[in-house]
Amino acid sequence: MLALWPFLILLLCSNLLCAHSFRFYSPKGSVLVRQILLTALPTFEPHIYQLEGVCKVLDKIDLVAVTPTGSGKTGFLFLTILVMIAIAANPSLCPSVKFPRNPAVVVVCPTNSIEQQMEENMSKLGILALMINAETVASARLRREDLWTKAREAVSMLILGPEQLISKGFQDLLKHGPFFDRVCALGVDEIHLLVMWGISFRKAFTQIGFMRARFRSGIPIIGLTATLLDDPKVADAIFGSLGVNRGEFHLIRRSNARHDIQILFRTLYSGIDGLSFPELAWVLKNNDKTLMFGATISLVFRIKTYLNSLLPPGVDRELRIRTYHSINWSDENIETISLFKSDARCQIIVATNGLAQGTDIPGVKTVIQIGEPESAEMFVQKPGRARPGIPNPRAIFYISATRHAKALKILSQSDAENTADAKKDGVVAMDRPVADILAARCKPAIQDQLYANPVTDPECLCQTCHANPPTPRPTQCRCSGCLPETSSEVYTPSPKITKAVSNIPQGQRLTKDMKLVGTSRLKQFRVLVWSEAVDQSMALTPLADFLPDVTIKFILDNFAQFKSAADLLTVVQNIEPSYK
Repeated sequence: MLALWPFLILLLCSNLLCAHSFRFYSPKGSVLVRQILLTALPTFEPHIYQLEGVCKVLDKIDLVAVTPTGSGKTGFLFLTILVMIAIAANPSLCPSVKFPRNPAVVVVCPTNSIEQQMEENMSKLGILALMINAETVASARLRREDLWTKAREAVSMLILGPEQLISKGFQDLLKHGPFFDRVCALGVDEIHLLVMWGISFRKAFTQIGFMRARFRSGIPIIGLTATLLDDPKVADAIFGSLGVNRGEFHLIRRSNARHDIQILFRTLYSGIDGLSFPELAWVLKNNDKTLMFGATISLVFRIKTYLNSLLPPGVDRELRIRTYHSINWSDENIETISLFKSDARCQIIVATNGLAQGTDIPGVKTVIQIGEPESAEMFVQKPGRARPGIPNPRAIFYISATRHAKALKILSQSDAENTADAKKDGVVAMDRPVADILAARCKPAIQDQLYANPVTDPECLCQTCHANPPTPRPTQCRCSGCLPETSSEVYTPSPKITKAVSNIPQGQRLTKDMKLVGTSRLKQFRVLVWSEAVDQSMALTPLADFLPDVTIKFILDNFAQFKSAADLLTVVQNIEPSYK
């Protein structure tokens, strides 16, 4: 019997070594993962780079994946949990690896629209997903339902906003032993926002790396984005917020260029704070599904109002043109996306940046940005809302000559000089990468430079790419800098009317200081009128509409002509064209 001990010890060590040596990221492991996924998703073969990332995560190695918009970044999440579920349900598929009986992945998303879309997509794949954010928690409370209790047992993918990670509900959930043991990975979508939004107004984004420490030791993280700048300081800040270190995670970095999208830059002649945008009138003359972005809710409202004024009688204005922003009820925003998908008459969505990140809306052909992109990331993210497979998608940026000149000035100065200029003007300084984009002749070329895009990516040999190959890099760039537009859509303003010389004697005109005081008083009066406009017909009218700045200027320029209230009314009703 004693003679058998060396053999038994050798056999036991051999089995332990075999179990320890198995790697999903190996030829054998990759074949196994592919077979499991083809069984779970018979009509979809994962991309080679998706398999690579999933295998690394299954080996408990952190993953950062940088791939273009529309390339299947979410696949890294749902493919991972599908493999875990399959092996947990049938351990014989991979006897040397063990997952909890009901494995779960926690995913952090930046916006409600992405969370909702992810929950819907997971459900279609048969993955039990649950979205928890401030709105769903409040709605569930009205139904006397506790979502945190529901998440304990019945969920394979828990989708959270970053603020929920520091909520008491989530803290209590992690204290629930069975759920704590079930979590096998932590996903973070749109990781570039960890710095962009985390520093400015969503501090919870900067806490994700710290929150990771509350999970079981060895839980891998999956960080996803299409826009990771080739800037070590920015990248290290993102990795730090994510809780990963260079050299300790697996990086998949593919070109984020979408060669199917034509990038066009056009001149914005209208004032960004104005009420009229004739540059956009052409949008109503075609039936392309169009997503239009404005930096503020006020701008979104004014663009919609202007476009509504151009529609002929009989057109349903609330169906043809919709808005998407944070003041709308959540149900209204959801309805907007649904109508845009299902009703051909719903053509245009005018939105703030809530729809700029990761939200995939089928059918979008044209993306329009009014004003320069807020960041280099937005320059890539917003055009990426145009869907792959749509013929001739395009992204159009309307930039004023003033902002273009500002970009050139920024590139000619130091960061300290630009910061001083911005402080003097009381504005936020334009990012240097944004200035690079505005000043560059070839926009795709500057994108490649900012993101260190490879000229070509390794070829993906999956059947999905074979059936629908990605658009190759064109031999001739089609951006408006390389191929100037001749389209009738390009707006040419009418010659400006020369302002008539004032017939008011110099001695009767208000001085500059008087005009400053008058402007301040009239703006105070405007606020007073606006605050008293409580009836429903005026509830959504912007403050500036009650007494527009151009009207204030006209009043002060012609102040000497007003002898009575009747004079004021008569003159203002006949404002010179140069003031309109």
